[in-house]
Amino acid sequence: MKRLSILLTLLYMISSTIVGAAEVDEVVRDTTSQVLQQLAEDRASLEADPEIIQQVMNELITPHFDFELMSELVLGSHWQALDDSKQTCFVSGFRNLLVERYAYILLSYDNHEITYESTIDLGDKGYKLVRQTITREGVTPLPIDYAMEQAAGTWRVVDLIIDGVSLVRNYLGMFQSQIHIQGLEYFIDNFPVCNN
Repeated sequence: MKRLSILLTLLYMISSTIVGAAEVDEVVRDTTSQVLQQLAEDRASLEADPEIIQQVMNELITPHFDFELMSELVLGSHWQALDDSKQTCFVSGFRNLLVERYAYILLSYDNHEITYESTIDLGDKGYKLVRQTITREGVTPLPIDYAMEQAAGTWRVVDLIIDGVSLVRNYLGMFQSQIHIQGLEYFIDNFPVCNN
């Protein structure tokens, strides 16, 4: 009886691990599939009207990204120096910036092949990495890595690594440089959205 209990516990742990890994992979696959289906149905209107693609991205993409954590990471130690309203403002502007960039990548998709690799553990904080590769004829394949965290029962993106370049690290370096030159207050006050 004790052996059966241990075996059942082990099977539960293994199945939980497999289900957890499948869930994170499915978030990326399903979201990409939904976006590409929308592109196939409405490509002309999406390309013609930025507001429509922004709406589609907000419906399908933004729920799967942790923009607050990403914003905190790209501002580094400066994040704590901002009051709540400035933090909210920056998160909104940074979200728009990332959604626009991601939308551009997806709009460039035109029946290319998308493949996925096995999900891997990333670091010691429970993050997972999902790799998606877009293969285009006559062009080097484009890998997109999604660094994912699990919070409140769902998986959300905390970084996008496009062709080996981390968006969080890239913007961290860019923003730190601008803050060093301009000062934090000027940088935030002139950040898109914050200055509206």
